[in-house]
Amino acid sequence: MYHNRVKRQPVERTLYLITNRITGGSMIFGDQEKERLRRLMFEGEKRCGYEIWDYVIMGNHYHALIYIPKADAMSRAEVLRRWQEAELAVNRPVRDDPTAETLDAHRERIHDISFIVGNFQQRFTQWYNKRNDRWGKLFGGRFDSVLLDEQGAVARVMAYITLNAVRARLVDDPAEYRWSGYAERMGKGMLRDNDRDLAVYLQRELGMSDGMLQGSDKVVMKRVWKRFRKGLLGFHVERGKFDSETVADLLNASNRPLELDWPERLRLKTRFVTKGVAIGSQTFVEEALKEFSETLGYRRKHRAQEARAWDEVYCLKKHRKWIG
Repeated sequence: MYHNRVKRQPVERTLYLITNRITGGSMIFGDQEKERLRRLMFEGEKRCGYEIWDYVIMGNHYHALIYIPKADAMSRAEVLRRWQEAELAVNRPVRDDPTAETLDAHRERIHDISFIVGNFQQRFTQWYNKRNDRWGKLFGGRFDSVLLDEQGAVARVMAYITLNAVRARLVDDPAEYRWSGYAERMGKGMLRDNDRDLAVYLQRELGMSDGMLQGSDKVVMKRVWKRFRKGLLGFHVERGKFDSETVADLLNASNRPLELDWPERLRLKTRFVTKGVAIGSQTFVEEALKEFSETLGYRRKHRAQEARAWDEVYCLKKHRKWIG
C-alpha cells in the first residue's frame, strides 16, 4: 500500500528525501546501471530546477536528497532556454516568443518534484529496457518523498543515506562505496561546485562554531566533512559521542556479535526515515501536518513524533521499537 505523499508548490524552496525501489525488489543495479542513473540524476539539473545534495544507489533502490529553490529565482531567459530545449527534444518547432502563460507553466513544471523524479526515472527506464530488450515500468510505483527541515535534519538524513551500503554489509567504511555522495566527497573533496553552501545547513547538527566556517571553500569543507565523518554513527546510536573515526572501528570495538550489534546501533529504521512524511523540528513537522492534513487523510489524531536516536528531531511516524 502506498502512503500519502506531500509536496509543496514550487513557489517555496523545499528539500526532499526521495526513495524508490525496483519493481519486485529485483537487484538490477550493477555498476553500469548505477553509473547511468547517477549521470541522469545530475544531468537532469540542467533541464529542471533542482540540485542533488546527496545520494546513494544500491542494488534495488536509491535515495536522493533533492533541493528545489523557489521557482521565481530562475530568470525568464533561463526558463526560455530550458523550454526551447524541451521542445526540441520532442521535435516541436521552437519559438523565440512563447506566451507568458507557456513559460510560467514550464517554470512550475521543472520545479515540481513529481516531474523532476519522473524525468530521470523515465530516461533510465528507457535506457535499461532498450539495453535489455524489455518493456514496461521498472520502478515500483510511486516514489517515497519526505519533506526535510533545512535547519535541523540535513546532516542526520545524509548520515542515513551514507550508511546504506554499510547497513547492507557491502563495505565496512561508507567511503569505500563508490555510488554515493559521501564517497565522492571523501575522494574529491566535494560533490558539487557549490558544496560550500551546505555548510550553513550542517553547522548546527555538527556542532561547528561560526569561526569554523571561515576560510577558503576547500578548507571549510574539509572541516565539515571531517566533523561529519566523526559524527556519522553518533546520529544513529544511543545518544552520546564516540571517538571511533570509522564505522569498522566502532563495530570491531563491540564485544557483541555483528549480527546483533549492527541492526541495534542503526536504531533509526528505514520506514521511519523514508515514510516519515516530514522530518525536522517539532514546529516544522506540526506545520506540515496542518498544511497537508486534508491530503494525508488521517482518520485518527496525529502529532509530531520524536526520534529516539535523534535529539529534538520529529516526524509523523512513530519510531519503531527494537529488540535489544
